[in-house]
Amino acid sequence: MGKLDGKVAVITGAARGIGEADALLFAKEGAAVLVSDIDEAPLKEVVKKIKAAGGKAEAYAGDVTKLEDCQKVMDMAAQKFGKIDILVNNAGLTRDALIHKMTDAQWDLCVDISLKGTFNCIRAASQYMMKEGHNGRIINVASVAGLMGNVGQINYAAAKAGLIGLTKTVAREWGRFGITCNVVAYGFVDTRLTREKEAQQEEVGGELVGIPKKVRDMVLLQVKPMTPEDAAKPVLFLASDDAAFITGQTLNVSSGMYM
Repeated sequence: MGKLDGKVAVITGAARGIGEADALLFAKEGAAVLVSDIDEAPLKEVVKKIKAAGGKAEAYAGDVTKLEDCQKVMDMAAQKFGKIDILVNNAGLTRDALIHKMTDAQWDLCVDISLKGTFNCIRAASQYMMKEGHNGRIINVASVAGLMGNVGQINYAAAKAGLIGLTKTVAREWGRFGITCNVVAYGFVDTRLTREKEAQQEEVGGELVGIPKKVRDMVLLQVKPMTPEDAAKPVLFLASDDAAFITGQTLNVSSGMYM
């Protein structure tokens, strides 16, 4: 028996990193998974991995900053699997710069994906989740940057802090349906967003992502990095019946980066 047997989950930003790890773990625990991401090719590979392991999965390539794309994702999940039990809003992106050097484009892209994208997905899922006795789960993915701020990340920190207020509001509005809504604030997770910027070759949205080596090395002197697989486990907990009475909370998963 898996922890998510019979459940249907929608996971955004699922082509790589934490989102991919969430999808693989959820499928292993018995959930049918609809994975979404703006990058179609790696997204299809995630579906292949899940199906090869005997799980159920479908993919929809879409942009969370567009409400119509989010609606198509939710509609597809409901059509393919009959319902939506779990929504993991994982899509996010960094566009780092000091305050006085940050452009409107860097601010808008980061805030639109992390914050507006989450809002769009929750709105799009509402017709499937706002039902008496639904007992659904919504997990929003944030960062300790939203709790403590971070040099060079005013856009990212603001977006992730906004997710905390968004999460508490959803928890209050939808609690009457038995739906819980929580946020996971990560510290250092080893993904392409946290690797050495100088060593990066692949552009994301037209820019290289990553952390300058000197900054990265300083962080790693203080904390133990997580793998995406490590990071997926708290999300599974919040999606499971084990967390049925936990809602409106920010779960700090940061190896002590913030305490």
